[in-house]
Amino acid sequence: ASAHGVYALWLNGKRVDSRRLAPETTPYESLLYYQIYDLKPFLQEGENTLRVLLADGWWIGRIGLTGHSCQYGDRLGFLGQLELSYSDGTADTIVTDSSFESRPSHICYADLFMGEKWDMTAASAPWTPCTVAGAADATLTVQPIAPIGAWTTLDPVAVMTTPNGELVADFGQCLAGVVELRLSCPAGTAVTLDHSETLDTEGNFFRNILGRNKDQQDTVICGEGETAFCPEFTYHGFRYVRISGASREQVLSIRALVIGTPLEELGSFSCSDGLLTQLQGNIRRSTRSNMVSVPTDCPQREKMGWTGDIQVFVPTGSFNYDLSGFLGAWLGQMRLSQTEDGGIPIIIPTYPAQTAMQLKTNGGNTSSAWSDACVLVPWQLYKMYGDKQVLRDNLPMMEKWMDYIAAASHDYLWTEGYHFGDWLIPSFQDDIEGGTKATAPVIAACQYAVTTAALIEVLEALGEKDKVEQYRNLLYTIRKAICRKFVREDGTIEGGTQGLYVMVLHSGAVEGELAKKVAARLAEKIAQNDGALDTGFVSTPHLLNVLMDNGYEDLAWQLLMRTESPSWLYQVVCGATTIWENWNAIRPDGTVTASSYNHYSLGSVGSWMYRHIGGLHPVEAGWRTMEFAPAFRCVDSAQCSHLTPYGLAACSWKKGENGIEIEVQVPHGVTAWLRVGEEKRPLTAGKHTFTI
Repeated sequence: ASAHGVYALWLNGKRVDSRRLAPETTPYESLLYYQIYDLKPFLQEGENTLRVLLADGWWIGRIGLTGHSCQYGDRLGFLGQLELSYSDGTADTIVTDSSFESRPSHICYADLFMGEKWDMTAASAPWTPCTVAGAADATLTVQPIAPIGAWTTLDPVAVMTTPNGELVADFGQCLAGVVELRLSCPAGTAVTLDHSETLDTEGNFFRNILGRNKDQQDTVICGEGETAFCPEFTYHGFRYVRISGASREQVLSIRALVIGTPLEELGSFSCSDGLLTQLQGNIRRSTRSNMVSVPTDCPQREKMGWTGDIQVFVPTGSFNYDLSGFLGAWLGQMRLSQTEDGGIPIIIPTYPAQTAMQLKTNGGNTSSAWSDACVLVPWQLYKMYGDKQVLRDNLPMMEKWMDYIAAASHDYLWTEGYHFGDWLIPSFQDDIEGGTKATAPVIAACQYAVTTAALIEVLEALGEKDKVEQYRNLLYTIRKAICRKFVREDGTIEGGTQGLYVMVLHSGAVEGELAKKVAARLAEKIAQNDGALDTGFVSTPHLLNVLMDNGYEDLAWQLLMRTESPSWLYQVVCGATTIWENWNAIRPDGTVTASSYNHYSLGSVGSWMYRHIGGLHPVEAGWRTMEFAPAFRCVDSAQCSHLTPYGLAACSWKKGENGIEIEVQVPHGVTAWLRVGEEKRPLTAGKHTFTI
């Protein structure tokens, strides 16, 4: 089965499986997934009835920032093929054709952003023959990843009446999903659910997502007796749900279905500091909320596969979960979406109206750090899981992308065209485009070096020796160009934001005494900002690493543990249950802004926590060589584990009266050591305990 739209399947009144939003989103111009079902358990003697519900989904629904619908067509379609094998050895095939019939259902409309409306009083419409459409242009491919489904449920922690008298359910955390209701209301009663991720400063319902066709509103018109309602073809990002049209007594039951693509858990982290442990929980919840068919940026406003978000987050996300198959399939969509000249769209799959908007407003549909995901995501997946196939599959795309950058560069500086720069810098929170203009040239130039360095490692892993030398020469030239254009002799950088200093250091453009001067300027910048970070989307993942590598270890720890705005723990202190898109989504004066409260990108700090607090360092790709090196800073104990390709690696430590007690578990088949300060102790497979 497949569809232009999304579908659900019943046989003889029984749901065939629990998947949602099949066949899921793809670049429809070139790829359409299909699913396979075993119907034998649902067959009965005599007549059997197959029923399909079909809705808008990504095909004709409202998708992207623009809120446009009908981006791929203006009609829904279902494609099915029943294959029957009889006991006498014969077979039969039934395909969807004009003998199939259709009619409107009790669902008046269903849209990923607008929401879903049911009318349980509607009379059944007559059946009419289906229209036979032409063949799909896209290649039909069996779905390569696990299906979207409701992987858990949540009961509300409170169902309350807000100060302005509205009925609101609080599910205790931000999530991606829908609300299931059981109601006892008179027939014809319209009950409406509005979804939000936050309340306002007075504790009233606050619609945090603005924009065209972003209603996130579900409605049911109740029928006779009890009404059961659970939206089928939409999902929302929310923590709070406002219930209008029914009293508390009429709501017999309510719960949230948490929706996403199933992920296998690989990693864990906790420590004695409750705020850091909560931060880890927020990182995990934002990951689960945004792995929905593709790696989305947020589950409410956009629900799109922004390349930059996953590029900065993949080291953290792939530690906690097995993302190899999920992101491998998404990279396959990226390969199909690459343009003839090598360009990589900033969103995969790229939707027509979104692309048109990017071309109109920005003059292009690529950007440094975003489009570079075609190199950096496969490379990070290989480093975490050790499978070279992800490199082989994507190397042609990587090289074509590098040719695109070279053609767009001048004197080895990739400063032409549109770039997002160091997106969402705190000091530019009221002038986002100003932050882009101030940082784009340096960010783009440095990212060219970062991506080139990653490609060199890819080529070395694949044994492409001739190409390695070519790109080493290129990297040397790019770094020299960055230094010549942007870095002064005293270590100051044109543009001057913290993120630019971070990226110049991270790119390797400066060395020796000049690197020391640049690092000192970065430290000064932080001190001048009252000891707070002022980094954006691109530079934040590298901030703490750069400080550590350049002798500012204390400052790195101070930034991590800071609870004033802007900081990671400020979000936690403000009650965040997922990662915010903006550092100051809730301002220090308590102002609640219309922001996304469920974006995982700033959760990229998780990777640093696992290594420096949890002590787990993968030294060689796939954990073939690893190091246990907890820093014993700022917390009294920590536990960290990751299921490597060789088995479980784990480290736990605790400060006690006689010193620091450490326990490590080394998988079989790896080379490992414990490093404390300058001392390194080789470790054999198994569990080891030490007191230091």
